[in-house]
Amino acid sequence: MRRPKGPTKKLAPVITPDTSCPHVFTEDEGMQLEIDCTSCAGAHDLDNNKCLTGVINVMSDGTEPETIVLKRFIHKRYRGDQVRHAAYAAVELSTLNRAIDSIEELSDKQCRTCPASMMQICGALKRRLLENPIQYLKSNRQIVMSIRERTNDKCSRTRACISKGLSVSTVLVDDDL
Repeated sequence: MRRPKGPTKKLAPVITPDTSCPHVFTEDEGMQLEIDCTSCAGAHDLDNNKCLTGVINVMSDGTEPETIVLKRFIHKRYRGDQVRHAAYAAVELSTLNRAIDSIEELSDKQCRTCPASMMQICGALKRRLLENPIQYLKSNRQIVMSIRERTNDKCSRTRACISKGLSVSTVLVDDDL
């Protein structure tokens, strides 16, 4: 009896937070972002975090449309506040990406692995933004508190590092530091 070679199960494609949806920009009545949602199994709605994350990844290149159209069997058109919120989150993502790319690698192992380091804080902020963009934009105080709880005060530079890491964000404000 011969066993089949290769994988026994077909693997479903993974949708990661860095995935951007198939899209095109058009100019019908102003700049319009049209996203093709036919291959996506999720709900095509900007109130859905995964859908909003895909839209934010598309918009993080700097183009801000006046209208977002999610295309499937029924096309959904968004204007106004929802587009502004998506653009605001896209600006935040773009800022965090630039900050992560510009961080110089530290030679000190303790600083590299410290939760208060710039790389760790920016990475955590980016993950939180992409996991739940709606919550990220609404409750910045909670995010700041969770970052402060994860750090230890063994190092004398912890507070300064947290302040520096949070200063990158265009959304978060920490008055306690």
